Amino acid sequence: MSDTLNAFSIDLEDWFQVFEENDVSAWDSFESRIENNSLKLIDIMDKHKVKATIFALGYIAEKYPGLIKLFYERGHEIGSHGYSHTQIFRLTPEKFDTELKRTNDAIGSIIGKQPIGFRAPIFSIVDKSFWAFDVLLDNGFKYDSSVYPVLNYRYGMVRSARFKHIITAESGRQIVEIPVTTGRLFGVNLPVAGGAYFRFWPYRVIKWGFNQVNKSGYPGVFYMHPWEVDPDQPDIEMPRRIHLTHYHRLESTLGNLERLFTDFKFSSMADVFGMEY
Repeated sequence: MSDTLNAFSIDLEDWFQVFEENDVSAWDSFESRIENNSLKLIDIMDKHKVKATIFALGYIAEKYPGLIKLFYERGHEIGSHGYSHTQIFRLTPEKFDTELKRTNDAIGSIIGKQPIGFRAPIFSIVDKSFWAFDVLLDNGFKYDSSVYPVLNYRYGMVRSARFKHIITAESGRQIVEIPVTTGRLFGVNLPVAGGAYFRFWPYRVIKWGFNQVNKSGYPGVFYMHPWEVDPDQPDIEMPRRIHLTHYHRLESTLGNLERLFTDFKFSSMADVFGMEY
């Protein structure tokens, strides 16, 4: 096992909330599986003594306050994932501000404190939504984990720094940015941080990436979603590219998590990066 302490994070969203064509107004018509899937993750984290950062949707916090409370009582950090899982560049600054406040209020009413960390849905702080950092600062956030330094058709700022750094917002104020992990191969950033890549790549690629980062003296940052441990979730119509990644090898996730937690040490973002929570 590597001696480096890495950060483990969960984007707390349900299986039907993952693609932008499925508007929040329709969510109540779907079967929710968030509680059972979250309990699977809580059990495996308890087994391996892993603490995590839970980037929770405000919608989930409002509808399942007991789940947020359970995560918090088990020692996990609660962060914000926005309210409606809308990509930031599809919002106005005013709407983003409203979503942040509603989510912060929901989380604060459950655990008695405001989240200090934020991750945008689908890593959607990109060049055209750079304004979002000022809105985060206005709402008291100490760090962000939304900038993915890779090239992807849905997200990415490929020239951004790969490790924890300071971003200067348009106002001149500063915020800590903590990207999820990339490996480096032939001068290209390779996504190895989790999500769909955890199911598409052979596990040895993920292990190689985290070992490479740890040997360079940096902690890694891993992320996943509760629906990724649920191979029995309904199969619904969605855009073909998203369907391909969403349902691919869901049955492999729990086994690979066992391997990941055996090979590497994990704690929350606040713990690993010294952010007072």
